[in-house]
Amino acid sequence: MKRTFSLLPVLAASALPAAAALPELNGISPRGAQRGTDVEVVFSGARLADTEEIVSYHPDQIKALEFKAENPTTVKVKLHIEPSCPLGEHIFRIRSKSGISYARSFFVGQFPTVDEKEPNTLLEEAQPITSGVTISGVARNEDTDFYRIEAKKGDALSVEVEGIRLGGAFWDPYVAILNSKKFELATCDDSPLGVQDPHASIVVPEDGTYYIEVRDSSYAGNDGALYRMHVGAFPRPTVAYPAGGKAGTDVAVTYLGAPSGPISETIKVPPTPGEKLSLVATANGLSAPSPNPFRIVAFDNVLEAEPNNSHAEAKANAAPPALPIAFNGIIDKAGDEDWFKFTATKDQRFDLIVHARGIRSPLDPVLELFNKDGAAITGNDDNGANPDSKLPTWTVPADGEYFLRVRDHLARGGPDFVYRVEAAPPETGIQAYISRYDRTDSQQWTTFAIPRGSRHAIQVHADRINVGGDIVWNCPNLPAGVTLESIGIPNGLAEHIMILSAAPDAPLAAGLLDMKPALADPKAPPVPGRWLNNIEFVQGEPNNTPYVVSSQRLLPVAVVEELPYSIEIVPPAVPIVQSGTMNLKVKATRKEGFKAPITVRMLWNPPGITAPGTVAIPEGQNEIDYQLTCSGDAPANTWKIAVRGETDAGTGPIYTSSSLTPLTVAPPYLTMKMEMASIEQGKPGELFCKIEVAKPWQGNATLTVFGMPAKTATVEKTITAADKEIRFPVTTAADSPVGKHQNLFCQAIIMENGIPIPHTIGQGGIVRIDPPPPAPPPAAVAAAPAAAPAAAPAAPAAKPLSRLEQLRQQSSGK
Repeated sequence: MKRTFSLLPVLAASALPAAAALPELNGISPRGAQRGTDVEVVFSGARLADTEEIVSYHPDQIKALEFKAENPTTVKVKLHIEPSCPLGEHIFRIRSKSGISYARSFFVGQFPTVDEKEPNTLLEEAQPITSGVTISGVARNEDTDFYRIEAKKGDALSVEVEGIRLGGAFWDPYVAILNSKKFELATCDDSPLGVQDPHASIVVPEDGTYYIEVRDSSYAGNDGALYRMHVGAFPRPTVAYPAGGKAGTDVAVTYLGAPSGPISETIKVPPTPGEKLSLVATANGLSAPSPNPFRIVAFDNVLEAEPNNSHAEAKANAAPPALPIAFNGIIDKAGDEDWFKFTATKDQRFDLIVHARGIRSPLDPVLELFNKDGAAITGNDDNGANPDSKLPTWTVPADGEYFLRVRDHLARGGPDFVYRVEAAPPETGIQAYISRYDRTDSQQWTTFAIPRGSRHAIQVHADRINVGGDIVWNCPNLPAGVTLESIGIPNGLAEHIMILSAAPDAPLAAGLLDMKPALADPKAPPVPGRWLNNIEFVQGEPNNTPYVVSSQRLLPVAVVEELPYSIEIVPPAVPIVQSGTMNLKVKATRKEGFKAPITVRMLWNPPGITAPGTVAIPEGQNEIDYQLTCSGDAPANTWKIAVRGETDAGTGPIYTSSSLTPLTVAPPYLTMKMEMASIEQGKPGELFCKIEVAKPWQGNATLTVFGMPAKTATVEKTITAADKEIRFPVTTAADSPVGKHQNLFCQAIIMENGIPIPHTIGQGGIVRIDPPPPAPPPAAVAAAPAAAPAAAPAAPAAKPLSRLEQLRQQSSGK
């Protein structure tokens, strides 16, 4: 079911003194409850004493009736769960006077909760339960939990474990149903439906006692390996067929995979292509604990019609449909393959995408495309790391009939090996999300905690899918007193800054913003725009792979108390030039008595601009220089930048940001070419440089050469915009290092309106240090007596022969 997210503020019954820092919500206990009930839960964490709201993402279905902050680490909450509340995951946050917490999940089931009771590690110790309960337990290290249930022949007995999806520790649940003789009737470790979380179902074969076993698959549980195990006669299909349909139509759906048999119903598909629908199978007044996914598209379905196991059989089938279309089928036995015929027109472009694992089918699909005669055109097995096949942007070579084939990679099959091939023009749209700062923490800096009278900024990212142009933000439900300060994301960029500001008298409250990206050009065809942030509740090996992800489409925002400081960028009065630098001045305004150091962070660097990750304003001081460096190929433009201030209020972090400030990147005012210089050790020399002025300036520019070799020196020089060349005198020592010394450059400082504009010019200059020439031989003082005739030179000693030469002589008879 499509869920509409909103917010229900609940005012505290009582509150402790403000903590003045972001609240930290670490968990909710118990981890779930039965719908149609009121339940007391504990929100635990840190800095919770000034809690003012419990934020529910589904306040029409589950809401806080009352709560009380017991201490800085504990808030007791009474939740009301509507009888119609959707089963499964629900998201909560806490808003305090000073911020909004990370998201944490809470699960709703249809059965009353029964706590695990130890000892139940041995089969003989199995805890007795009845059908229609949810067991709340923990699978510790080398722990096995057994439960005993009485059942009648023909009854449905289903078990589904909510384990790793509860968002606590990393572990791998396993479940089994055993008969009274301890033989396994059904087992499950991982599954396409629940991924890490298992489910198992049987039709009871005879009256008697049955056992349910739950543990970590490798007995490597831990104290955080919590589980909620649903036990009852509920239906547990593994997949829906077809697993998608055209928006705004009625579709007949059959749920497959349950031992008790298929379940059929007709659903009304919402009019929103591109969304997903969560279908919940029901039977005998009970619901499946978790849904089966269903895709919503803008085109019709075609269901496979047997026989279609070959090109010849598909060719003989009914008139082929034209694309776009969704082909649906089941690889129902080992070795099965399904063929479909369709027509297409030359130069049409289509994406052909198989959805199998994405709809929780066990099929590992292979997709192949053929011409009318059955000759192969192209094919695909896996789409990168995704086991579902994809043929992107296929261009139709000619008018006519074509065929596609779907099979399992390992030639497997079964009654729930469902798939759908969506053949449609390439998707267009925009998907936006908050830029990721930390690989291991998906929630870092993903909420807006806006101080009264100030701002909060985050960096946002947008993926343009087959579209181009500037992006703007549409947000119709900003909280009272909150204003969006953003230019969107300019064309050609994927990231930029979003700033929300709060008026000094804005109400302290939270909101969940329905933020949507859109193309700024009003003449551009409309494209779907979605906001989506993935919360990774559980990560594991390898390399912090996300195992439990909750995708949220609303942006959490809270107006919080005024902070004891604010920061601003002093707008630069001059540009930063290509291959230049700038000391960007950042100022803090402190309230009386607030002296803590403030960390300043550049939120976004324009193209070609680099900057340190953070710079600190020292304790008691009010400004710093944030050095920016501009590459030589940075595009000349005026960008909007901002910085964030971070400090500790004594118990935790508090944040604010500057306003958007223009920064202009300009071409350099001058360029320089250094001629190679050759200087003898111990002698003076010079560097000769040619200058080209691109933009004249007033007054003198100061030039300083950097990169000179050791034991050499030159001097600072000045030029005007009228100069065409400059000579730097160089002094050397007798022991200046000999050789070619490269990578000389010059820094030019041009003053404009009393402000320096640093340039880096003349890069790659060379100076060669040569040794002195050898001294001439001394002149003769007097004539030397005639020399006696030289004796004939002695004959040189014979060179000893090598062993190889000796062997050669022997072989030649010498």
